[in-house]
Parts: sequence; structure tokens; C-alpha cells
Amino acid sequence: MKPCINRTLLYMWASAGLLLAGCAKESVNENLGSLPATAFTATPLASNPNQVVFKSTTSGAFEWRWDFGGAGKSFKETDTFLFMSKGDYNIVLKAFNRAGYTAITQKVTIAADFAGINVLKGEDMTAASTAQWTVQSTGSTLTTTAWNTDGLKFSNGTGSAQTNVAVWQAATVKKGKNYKFSANVKGSGATNTWFEVYLGTTKPTAGADYSDNKFIALNTWSGCGAAAFNGNLATIGCDGSGKDKAGAVTFTSDGTIYVVLKVGSWDGNLGASGITVSNVRLAELP
Repeated sequence: MKPCINRTLLYMWASAGLLLAGCAKESVNENLGSLPATAFTATPLASNPNQVVFKSTTSGAFEWRWDFGGAGKSFKETDTFLFMSKGDYNIVLKAFNRAGYTAITQKVTIAADFAGINVLKGEDMTAASTAQWTVQSTGSTLTTTAWNTDGLKFSNGTGSAQTNVAVWQAATVKKGKNYKFSANVKGSGATNTWFEVYLGTTKPTAGADYSDNKFIALNTWSGCGAAAFNGNLATIGCDGSGKDKAGAVTFTSDGTIYVVLKVGSWDGNLGASGITVSNVRLAELP
């Protein structure tokens, strides 16, 4: 691609040079050199493809002006920019040296809208996620857990049973920041069952029940989970402090919280196919 060339600064600086020479009562014949060969790289972050690292590779430049396709601007040699929406962006860099500047345009494609940065690890809940989550008793007979290719399955047979289990992970959150919880849950329909998500500040203890800040839940007594379901728990859940908030949550202090999935039934069962959870996210938003 042939760079765009602007020689306005060449004339401005040449005129300024003559003026200074007049004040010093001597002439200066200064070679301003060639215009810069503007170039840059654009590298998405592996951890978040909506964040792209832009780096000027222009030799000899001392000033850089970026236009991120109308989504933002920067004046740094290297900068990281977050794109909120999917689409094609024409990125323009103007790089300046003593002779003036040239500009170059390069297209960057963002595949999806920004969904936030997940502060949880092992979100897919497959066998690869087991190192990130702790499975422990709440003091009663354990609900069965199985880490499958489509997520973590909870089950306790098809007869009447009294079971419970806690699956949890610690996460670091920031005071006043906006977060959004989501998790896909699917099942064939349960009886006398709960599938609860807690966002608490109390660390779970093995052998003890957990009850610190129930955020969102399926609960057959409250009217959800009895019929077949497959969707985002944050929107199909009918119980908890986050009910009808579409997963939105903020925290009153910086520090550690405990994301706890508590699943069980009382004289009931989790359905013929059990309940499978996947894509568990607590996303930090801008």
C-alpha cells in the first residue's frame, strides 16, 4: 500500500529555520531527510480477542496519531485498544518525523461483541476445568457430579432422594465495577430441586451448608426448573437477590468472593437427564 504524504510541515519547519537563522545572523542549510515509511502491527490478545495491541514499526518517527476506525484515538507509539462491537475497522496511523508525515490504513476485523473479561477460570466446566473448581460436601449425601464434554452434570437418580453438593471457586473483584453473571443450564425437568449460585464473601467449609448471598437460582418450589429448560440461568432463574437483573451485579469492596454452585433436592430428583451447567462467567465490564 502506497503511503499518503503531507509536506505541510516540511514548509513550516523550513520557514521557521530561516527565521531562526535570521535572528542568529547566519544561514542554515539543514537536510530534513525523507518522509517516514509508516507501518504498524495489530495483534489481538489471546485472553481477549476484542483487545488489540497496536504497535508502530515506523523507523525514526517521533509522533504517532492513531484513529481506531472511529472507535477511539491514541498518540502513543504502542497502545492496546478495546473494541466493544464486532465489525470491520479501518485503522489509520499517521507517523511523523522531521520531514513531515505519512499515513497508512489497515483493516482489523472483530468477530464478536465484547462480553467482558471473565474473572472465573474453567468456564466450560469440562474435564479440563476440574483443577479450577472445588467439589465438596455440604453435610448431606452428595449429589453426583460428572465432568463431561458438554459441561458439569449433576444427578441423583430418578427416585426420591435427599442430596446436595457445593462446587466453588474464589475470584477477585473490584469495588463499584459492573459485573455480569451468566451460566448455561439445561435439564429435562426436576422435582423438589434447587440449583443455586452464591456470590459470597465467606469461604465454603467442607461438611457445612452454604448460605452467603444467594444470587440466582432454579427452584421448583418458586416456579422454575420443573419443566425442561435450556438457557442462561441469569434470565430463567426465579429465585435469589439477582432475580430479574439479567446477571448484573456490583460489589461494595475490593477483594475475594466465592462463586458457589449448590445443587440438590429434597425428596425429589434432578430429572432423568440431570442438570448440566456450562459457560459459567462472571464478566467484568468496562
